[in-house]
Amino acid sequence: MTTLQTATATLPVSADALYAFLSDLSKHRAFLEPAAQNFQGEADRHSYVIEVMGMKMPQELVVKERVPGQRVSLLPGGKKMFDHELRFEIAASGSGSTLRLVDEADIPAMMKMMGAEKLLQGQLDTALARIQELAAQGRI
Repeated sequence: MTTLQTATATLPVSADALYAFLSDLSKHRAFLEPAAQNFQGEADRHSYVIEVMGMKMPQELVVKERVPGQRVSLLPGGKKMFDHELRFEIAASGSGSTLRLVDEADIPAMMKMMGAEKLLQGQLDTALARIQELAAQGRI
């Protein structure tokens, strides 16, 4: 199992507001990378297609756990490339909050050789940066 994580970011929104945004998977399109295509989202699941090295790879994530004001955990749904758990770790911090994204991934050896870890880390970092932008713009 490989653990990938972002730095911890401080956001100008309350932990409850951040949790409310992240716990509704239909809102996740706002911070997915631009290459994500055909996004379909509901409160408990979302799916999209991403193109990697010329291959279209369907992604589907479903809610595993919600802990109000603290954590949202997601697992692959029916369409999965490998087992992993994506967590949004939230904490109150003064008048705002902190956020860190963590992905515990069982990446197959062939995908590791093709740079999957670097790609996943880039996706996590990009998502965090976009969430920071949304918070700074008052969109969370």
